[in-house]
Amino acid sequence: MIMKHSEKHVIQEYCSKDSLVPSPVFNRYMSRDRFLLLLRFLHFENNENENRHDRLWKVRKVFSDMKGKFCDYFVLGQNVVIDESLVLFKGRLAFKHYIPSERHRFGLKIFVLCVCETGIVMDMKLYSGTDVNIQAQEPHGFSGSVVKTLMERLLNKGHILFTDNYYTSPLLTGFLLDNNTGVYGTVKVHRREMLVFGIGIAVGDCQQRKCDKMLSVRWRDKREVNMLTTIDTGAMLDSGTVHFQTHFPIYKPDCVID
Repeated sequence: MIMKHSEKHVIQEYCSKDSLVPSPVFNRYMSRDRFLLLLRFLHFENNENENRHDRLWKVRKVFSDMKGKFCDYFVLGQNVVIDESLVLFKGRLAFKHYIPSERHRFGLKIFVLCVCETGIVMDMKLYSGTDVNIQAQEPHGFSGSVVKTLMERLLNKGHILFTDNYYTSPLLTGFLLDNNTGVYGTVKVHRREMLVFGIGIAVGDCQQRKCDKMLSVRWRDKREVNMLTTIDTGAMLDSGTVHFQTHFPIYKPDCVID
């Protein structure tokens, strides 16, 4: 835990007595050779209990216990968000991911449920390629199944979920609405049962379609933004900024501002 506050290039430098990289706190509690020995043989599960259907069986107990502590010590707010996180890892692992657009690029892909106001993690699922905890369910598909799995214990409690266009769909929004859960999210225009708008719109224009309590908003700023929401009305509000040429106030749909 202390290593993250004093990062070195190699583990041996933490116990080095060289004046260029001094960190005496590590030598005070454990020698270098003892730490490397413990690190080499550290195990959390008996190898005889191998589970070939679970790629995380060696750390499953620790991983589950850690997630349980999140909910024991933190109070969940009303607004929550689900997104992916890539944890840096360059070792040998069958389900290691390479995502060029991410900062780390190489690592472990985790689906995370966080509190919007604080960013505290409340639940997460490590994607191992054949994860038994996330099975694609029709008609919501894999992305919708991720949301249903992470939100399972939060349904019918009045929470509001924020998602990006990887997760948002009319079918998933309807499912959450039926379970007393609000939704804000950008959405892809070609999603199944997505409301269809006309041809392109001008900058600043906004189009809206409503079906029951589900509102579809199409608004254009520098690029076109499509959103689904079950909370807002689609009213155009002052965003607090002005156009750099005309100096007129810029108005945006309430769901975009939120």
